[in-house]
Amino acid sequence: MKFIILLALFGAAFGQNLRAEVDQLLPFLNMDEVRTIYERYVQTDAQVGEIWSFLQSEETDAAWRVLIGTPELQEISAWTEVRGVSIRDYLNGIAAMLGLTPITRSVNARSPASRSWNAMMDEIRAATNLEGAEALARTFIADPTSEFGELYRMTQARRAGFTRVIEHPDVTRFSAQLRAFGVDVDQIITRFRNFFGWN
Repeated sequence: MKFIILLALFGAAFGQNLRAEVDQLLPFLNMDEVRTIYERYVQTDAQVGEIWSFLQSEETDAAWRVLIGTPELQEISAWTEVRGVSIRDYLNGIAAMLGLTPITRSVNARSPASRSWNAMMDEIRAATNLEGAEALARTFIADPTSEFGELYRMTQARRAGFTRVIEHPDVTRFSAQLRAFGVDVDQIITRFRNFFGWN
């Protein structure tokens, strides 16, 4: 899921403009293969299917609305939109993959679903090059003429708004349920914070 957060908020390519930078970063993420892996697990593995069902729940919808309603994200999205990069489209792509409907019972933290989810994530990690994408992104960030670098700095400056999202009750309930499934939410948040130097 780490890759999903990075994909949702960023995209990039070498030093001209944001659209060109995004087009250079996307091949590292290999989204066609990621989508194939994800769909195969959702369709054939009951344990991943259980998590997928949760991702369609009201809890997920509530957390999702908190994220997409965040003024900081809306401001950043408007800025990228005029540069030919639609964060909204990326978020909608994620929403389509997750299929945003409810598992009302809680699941033990040692749920076997985590084994299948972790196996799926291992395949996705093998199909992507997150380190390569991050290394390329860092070159854009270091380039004062890069619009991706400007986007990065805009996001850094809006730390308080994104922290409010992470700490919002709807989001913490959503995160707690994912943890109960065995999804390493804390690793995702840590990677996000590390990328922006928010430690």
